[in-house]
Amino acid sequence: MSITLLICAVQGLLLATLLWRAPVNRAANRWLALLIVSVAALMTPYIIGYAGFYELWPWLSFAPLSYTLAFGPLLYLYASTLTGTRPSMVWPHFVPVSVQFLAYALVFPLPLPTKNWWNTVAHGVFIDPAFDVAALISIAAYGVAAYLRYRAYRAWLGDNRTDGAVFEPSWIRNFLAALALMAAVWTGFLVAKQIDPSRDYFDQFPLYIGFSMLVLYLGIGGWRHSSMAFPAMIAPPSPELSEPAEPVTPGRDWAGQGNTWLERIDAEQLWRDPGLTLAGLARILGTNTSYLSRGLGAAAGENFNAIINRRRVAEMQRLLAVPGEQRDLLTLAFEVGFNSKASFNRAFQDFAGTSPSQWRLKSQKSLAA
Repeated sequence: MSITLLICAVQGLLLATLLWRAPVNRAANRWLALLIVSVAALMTPYIIGYAGFYELWPWLSFAPLSYTLAFGPLLYLYASTLTGTRPSMVWPHFVPVSVQFLAYALVFPLPLPTKNWWNTVAHGVFIDPAFDVAALISIAAYGVAAYLRYRAYRAWLGDNRTDGAVFEPSWIRNFLAALALMAAVWTGFLVAKQIDPSRDYFDQFPLYIGFSMLVLYLGIGGWRHSSMAFPAMIAPPSPELSEPAEPVTPGRDWAGQGNTWLERIDAEQLWRDPGLTLAGLARILGTNTSYLSRGLGAAAGENFNAIINRRRVAEMQRLLAVPGEQRDLLTLAFEVGFNSKASFNRAFQDFAGTSPSQWRLKSQKSLAA
């Protein structure tokens, strides 16, 4: 039992070290590394306990290895920092885990009889269960906050960029789902302990297998995504966009204004720019992002991503219907404004209802007929 948990904990620590040293997303990867280390630390008393260390060296009791109140803040800071929206003040989030650390660290150096007495009258009866409940509440609250950040980020990608498929933040969603599942399993074990107080730490082994799997999942998944440079959701304000380009008028015809902008987008084929963003388009059109997003939405009923990529796909379909067009699909995709294979394939499937290769084959058969 000890070896099983130890192997997973050591592997997690190695992955945490790689994350800590990763050159991209440095701050976010370090929050994830600390989360992995915190989970591995929680496993340590059981690793040494199953090996009989506490029987040989009972003074190891109350070693300050439980940092469960850090799980929630760390998961939130990882998810938010990864997308460029980390809170300005970080230290208040770690006040609870500091209290948790002191609850163990202040008792750890005391004589063993004193520690046993304290565990019987206070720690084991009130303090430790309170920390468990507080940790689950913290994970739930921070998990919801992180999920809302994830949803906002996905919406922002669609509203501001045309290459959202490249930066699809599904890893954040999966990361949160894994933590939510582990929190549910943990809750089940706490309830079982309340129902049957005779359960001992050997009965907790399946729970710590779950924590082991969590350590490996977070480490491997985090490392796979460690070099993905997600664009920041909150960009520094620029002089061109910080103030409205024109005054707000009551009852303004936003659909009409949006159609005017769409006509210019089509006439100048602005959608061909592979680096086009909502902010960049606003500068070209002499407005700001809020007005542009509102006007385009009122006129087209779609967000920025759909408006631009729909035009790129339409041009791609036109090119594929040209007799004798033999250039490869990716060359054509770059020509119409896509900047990656992933964003091209996703957009073409969404707007054409089929893959680019299938569309080309269909077009060639139509031309042959």
